[in-house]
Amino acid sequence: MSQAALTSGTFRYGFTVQEVTLLPELNSTLLQLRHDRTGARLVHLASADDNNLFGVAFRTTPKDSTGVAHILEHTVLCGSGRYPVRDPFFAMLKRSLNTFMNAMTASDWTLYPFATRNQKDFYNLLGIYLDAAFFPLLREEDFRQEGHRLEFADPADPSTPLERKGVVYNEMKGAMADPSSLLGRRMNRALYPTTTYGHNSGGEPSAIPTLTYEELKAFHGRFYHPSNAYFFTYGNLPLEEHLRFIEENALSRFDALSLDSSIPNEERFAAPRRVTETFPVDQGEPLEGRSLVQVAWLTCPAADHFERTSLSVLAVLLLGNPAAPLYKALLDSRLGQNLAPGTGYHDDARETSFAAGLQGTDPESMEKIEEVILTTLRNCAKGGFPQERIEAALHQLEFAHREVTGDQYPYGLTLLMRMLGPWLHGDDPVSPLRLAEDIARIRQEAQAGPFFQNLLRRHLLDNPHRVTLLLRPDPGQKEREEKETAKELERLHRDLDSGGARKLVQQAATLKASQEAKEDLACLPTLGLADIPAEEAAVSSTTLDIAGVPTWWFPQPTNGIVYFNAHLPAANVPADLRPLLPAFCALLPQIGAAGHSYTDMAERISAATGGVRANTALLENPGDLGSFTPVLEVRAKALLSNRQPLFDILADLFRAPDFTDLERLHTVISQVKVSFENSIPASGHSFAARAASSTLTVGGRQREEWGGLQQLRRIRELAALAPSDLAPFAERLQAIAGILFDRSRLRCSVTAEEPAFGDLEGALGSFLSALPTGSAPPSPAPPSLQSPPGRLGFSASVPVSYVARVFRTVPYTHPDAPGLLVLAKLLRAGFLHREIREKGGAYGGMASCDSEGGLLSLLSYRDPHLVRTLQVFRQAAEWASAQSFDDEAVREAILSVFGDLDRPLSPGGKGYREFGNLQQGLTHQMRQAFRQGALAASGKSLALLAERYLLGAWEESAVGVVAGEEMLRKANQDLGDQPLVISKA
Repeated sequence: MSQAALTSGTFRYGFTVQEVTLLPELNSTLLQLRHDRTGARLVHLASADDNNLFGVAFRTTPKDSTGVAHILEHTVLCGSGRYPVRDPFFAMLKRSLNTFMNAMTASDWTLYPFATRNQKDFYNLLGIYLDAAFFPLLREEDFRQEGHRLEFADPADPSTPLERKGVVYNEMKGAMADPSSLLGRRMNRALYPTTTYGHNSGGEPSAIPTLTYEELKAFHGRFYHPSNAYFFTYGNLPLEEHLRFIEENALSRFDALSLDSSIPNEERFAAPRRVTETFPVDQGEPLEGRSLVQVAWLTCPAADHFERTSLSVLAVLLLGNPAAPLYKALLDSRLGQNLAPGTGYHDDARETSFAAGLQGTDPESMEKIEEVILTTLRNCAKGGFPQERIEAALHQLEFAHREVTGDQYPYGLTLLMRMLGPWLHGDDPVSPLRLAEDIARIRQEAQAGPFFQNLLRRHLLDNPHRVTLLLRPDPGQKEREEKETAKELERLHRDLDSGGARKLVQQAATLKASQEAKEDLACLPTLGLADIPAEEAAVSSTTLDIAGVPTWWFPQPTNGIVYFNAHLPAANVPADLRPLLPAFCALLPQIGAAGHSYTDMAERISAATGGVRANTALLENPGDLGSFTPVLEVRAKALLSNRQPLFDILADLFRAPDFTDLERLHTVISQVKVSFENSIPASGHSFAARAASSTLTVGGRQREEWGGLQQLRRIRELAALAPSDLAPFAERLQAIAGILFDRSRLRCSVTAEEPAFGDLEGALGSFLSALPTGSAPPSPAPPSLQSPPGRLGFSASVPVSYVARVFRTVPYTHPDAPGLLVLAKLLRAGFLHREIREKGGAYGGMASCDSEGGLLSLLSYRDPHLVRTLQVFRQAAEWASAQSFDDEAVREAILSVFGDLDRPLSPGGKGYREFGNLQQGLTHQMRQAFRQGALAASGKSLALLAERYLLGAWEESAVGVVAGEEMLRKANQDLGDQPLVISKA
């Protein structure tokens, strides 16, 4: 029986279909089922999408901040009853063609999702995930590895100092030192003081060591039961087979459990509160402009779908673009440099919340920021919102609902995350996916009276459950915390008797033996090379000359949306102007144009498009590492019905961008600076690798100049100027526009449904015909490289390190390029994961290969070590060179490569990527030859590649590190005659 025939009341494999809902706006059908014996809930979203997704979520509600839910998420993936190997999750990353595999912990749920396009792979992974979630081994050594443990500095020598280790422990040390991450956790603690949201589900580093192994097991026994489970499946595979598999491999072994994991209402405040929290910064760092202030309200229950949708629209009205009243008032106040992280409406908790604030501010501005917010809300409650702004806000919500995404995460996962909160807390998986009725009612209510004014008063102005949070830097906090930790470790060491010391030595030896033991992975399912598609799926296109501009047209099922992409060659931008291109890109969609102010442009973009953005890109020559084409990309999207307003907006931006509003330039540059700085704790390994790469290839140097710490320094210099001093900068931006916006060198593409091409051609032709043509200046000489390659250290306020060693390799078309991609997978899976993550306690030990850029990188992420990790990188190169990789290891690495190469894209993403390939000269024939080269990799050839490109080129490789100043200083003492050149990040 087909899934279409599964109507309400149908019983299959222990499940009863409770409701069937057609979702034509998503081209899907939603089925809600219940497992009769255990009460497990299952939602299936039937779709034509072949990227099938599975997820199982548990409502997990910790009562403390020990990180029990987070550590359990890690530990259940360390072996299960049917798969008693050390890390079946990581092993399956290299034994499948998955398009997504992960696990994640939120404040009140834990989710285990995966996606794949291969049916055999789907059921292989489903077996792994079900067994991990419901029948994990939960071994004590896995708890000690993933959570926390005490160990001597020399694990076998009790006379050496005690240290605290653990993957989650180090992960959360990094997370809790990041103010942008810390703000949300501290606001939850203040806004939800009596419910589970007030606790840190990820774990406070000071509280994690108090969690016991017994408490971890008890938490699993309580919450990881089918009676508390929410299953989700999505895609084109038959539902009945899913039901059979889940019943036979998991649910048949359980009975119902009387469990109440529901979350009570928060106790409402009688009056607003103010709270001050701190975050650590290094001694001597400037404190000015480092604070964050946020005001937040507890609003409606997530189960109230109409109120939830209405508040989502209100948030867009207040904050949806730079012209929105609260967004504009906060930035115009000059009390901070950017909106605070988490500003907006949040509907993922049982009771939803709304927040607004500023970052890059000072403690004395807290009351002023609060007053700006309240005054703006009062003005909006009094004056209301123009109907055209309401329509623009509704348009934004409808556009986001209609767009088929999938470039970053599977589309099925996006839909699951959209519905998960209301499903868990209101048993309502449907309303978040079906907005048309709510939108129609909101439009009607807004036309009939002061709907949004009343909503604003009810949930914000007249709501005393409000918190104003100040998060300020504390230069003494890091030292105090380190001293407290050292003091506690010294006390524990002092109190250890000989038996306790022997136990720690034995535990360390047991864990090491487990980590180093050669495992028999025969119990794990796998795929063969025959399961890899023989060819990359072709993306069809046609080319037309429109107004003298070559235009590529990509027919895709875009659900009524048109995607436009333009390449503006930047090779002719003079050398002194080229470093300003990222700032130009950030500003272009946020300034005025053609006589329209920036607020006018913001409102036009919001009302008629799904966004306009610009960015720099490199089109690297597939056959030459020393050659690339720099371009500026402009990307825009809109509903087909808005095609003319879209191209009118682009015409104004291309013909007459206006950089004369110096106050606006200063505001946007300050926002860019703060966002850049916030990204370091989350992406330190990328910054480290980019800096190292800049000393190896000209493309790497250009990427560092445009997107690395070098660019951050330039943005900081600009942000430090007064608005009145930005006139020369504005003139240079105008000069860049004069060079770039030249119709004679423009290339563009359109991705849409093919029947829309005729309507689009006329609007596009009018736009292109209006663009100027000119003569470009000569191209400057390419940049030269540093010699010798760099050993660069960058100090930042982080308690962990990010370490990279980068090697120059070969261009894409070189016969060795595919094998190097396979080698990187082997290095990560066979060596770095074990040595850096499992043994070293870092959150990640990785290897990556940029085949188009000709770079191979060894990396660590949120790493408690630095010098040791550099030594591990050397050991990894020696290990790979000396290996005789067996056929199974090579096959697994090849599977991992093709999981990446064949990762599906959204309809818009397919057109965007293929357009880039065509402009780069990366032909389908080249890509097919690359596939064949990867499939032909052998153990012998990979060892030779490691010898040639890693060990043989060791002295020509480069090192980049981001870490705290003290860690860098100590590292240089150990590195001797090969120190890092240290500068400020």
